[in-house]
Amino acid sequence: MYFAEFAFAGTTELASQLLIQAPSKVAASDFAQEYASNWGVELFSLTPATEKQVRLYSLLSKPVEV
Repeated sequence: MYFAEFAFAGTTELASQLLIQAPSKVAASDFAQEYASNWGVELFSLTPATEKQVRLYSLLSKPVEV
C-alpha cells in the first residue's frame, strides 16, 4: 500500500490524499499521476503507507486498488 499526497498546482498546499493498493511503487506512481492529471492537482509525495495511515484511512474512506 502506498500513501499519495496531492497539492494544488504550483503550491505545497494539500489538496487531497489517497491510499493506493498496488503491486509495486511504479504501478502506484502511474495511478497517482493519472489521478493528479484528472483532478488538476500535482503529486506531492508517494510513500509506503504506515500501519497507522492504513488504519486511519480505512476508518474514514476506502483505498483504491490498482
